[in-house]
Amino acid sequence: MARNPHITELWPVSVLNRKFGKYQKINPELIRYFESYRTTHPGAGGPVYASPDNFSADTDNEAVKELQKFIMDNVFEIASSVNGPYWGKNQSINIHLTGMWFQITNQYGFHETHVHGNCSWSGVYYVQSGDSSKGPDDLGANGLLNGITRFYGPHMEYQAGGHGDLGNFYLQRPAWDSFPEDGKLVVFPSHIKHMVFPYSGKTDRIIVSFHAQVIGDSDLRYSYGAY
Repeated sequence: MARNPHITELWPVSVLNRKFGKYQKINPELIRYFESYRTTHPGAGGPVYASPDNFSADTDNEAVKELQKFIMDNVFEIASSVNGPYWGKNQSINIHLTGMWFQITNQYGFHETHVHGNCSWSGVYYVQSGDSSKGPDDLGANGLLNGITRFYGPHMEYQAGGHGDLGNFYLQRPAWDSFPEDGKLVVFPSHIKHMVFPYSGKTDRIIVSFHAQVIGDSDLRYSYGAY
């Protein structure tokens, strides 16, 4: 359907989904490295093991380096897609991963609703999805979706007590679910609320999360006077 020239779409939420073409080679190496790291850097115990968010700073692991490049390339893709008209032709853009960490989860470990600060883009890369739900009808042993990532629209908190009719029916679905899949990367705006459902399975759920800043070679200047 052609776009209506009389309608301006304001403040859309853009999310990138992409499968890593090298995941079948890279993911087994990541799993071995992460399990070895957990052995040498034991945490506090519990159903979720989380590495420091700078675990990759001093590693020369080739699989980690390749994943970092894949992540940065895709952050650049979505950031340039939505910001291209504002950057200017001669702007030099750099992607800086301000944090990158991995999590190993089982025994109904979960992560409550949150956002990520001090960055413009965040993301999750599914290294090992295990027995996570593959679709909306694939429920876990507890009768709930298993280990999915749920994203909430920015309008969700304004719906409670609000009026609903056929005019705003398109807003009545307040959330979008990302079903874990080995090798899938999801990049999303850092201000979007999201959570991870409890996970339980025969194998661990293993993911890599990250924060990213997009930095140019000129100062950021807002056009406050234009409003």
